[in-house]
Amino acid sequence: MRIGTWNVEYAYERRLDALRRVLSTNAADIWILTETHDDLVPPDCPYFLHSDARPKNWSGIRPGSRWVSIWSRYPVIGEVGRPQADRERTVSALLDIGAGRSMLVYGTVMPWKGDREKFDWSEHHRVIPEQCAEWRELAQAYREAELCIAGDFNTDLGTGSYYGTKEGIGALRAGFAACNTFCATEPSRFPVGLLEYPPIDHIALSRRHEGTTSIIAAWPANKATLSDHSGVVIQVG
Repeated sequence: MRIGTWNVEYAYERRLDALRRVLSTNAADIWILTETHDDLVPPDCPYFLHSDARPKNWSGIRPGSRWVSIWSRYPVIGEVGRPQADRERTVSALLDIGAGRSMLVYGTVMPWKGDREKFDWSEHHRVIPEQCAEWRELAQAYREAELCIAGDFNTDLGTGSYYGTKEGIGALRAGFAACNTFCATEPSRFPVGLLEYPPIDHIALSRRHEGTTSIIAAWPANKATLSDHSGVVIQVG
């Protein structure tokens, strides 16, 4: 199974063809696309679940813009999650991955430094424990399902020297451990030289896959033609 995540900076119309080529070249069975648009459909992924439409609060937002979309070649059993979940910035899908197995995919865009006019990391630090609590609840409610948490974490999940804070990274690592997952895209797992800068978009998985999961593709940010974020695909098993 291949799982990918990429912040596509709202897939502006002038970039759509280039974005589609990258998705085709780096095919995945499940995509968690963030800051995306309904027009950007990964190949061979006919099943999907979107977060609520993003409000048009700046000129780059057009109808069909989303914070998060989950696209899958596996059927979507249904949407799951807590009633109080942030339906604009997160979405959770239960997938039928075959052979009587299921996977719960939680897609997210976490706050960044300066988000919501908080000109520091306070929103990032506030939201992390809220989402970690959701992960734990979902993991307990769907014990038989694999768990995948992915999207734009707005931190390098290393030291924070590139982007993020030690406080936020520590809280995320504790959250992963609490629901028995590991981050498959943290800097220590990246092949040397694959990306010039560490990603801030990540994929966490059920810990039992830790020894059989690898990063198989990554591409750098290219704001002129693609996005201001790099993207990554992992192979599970």
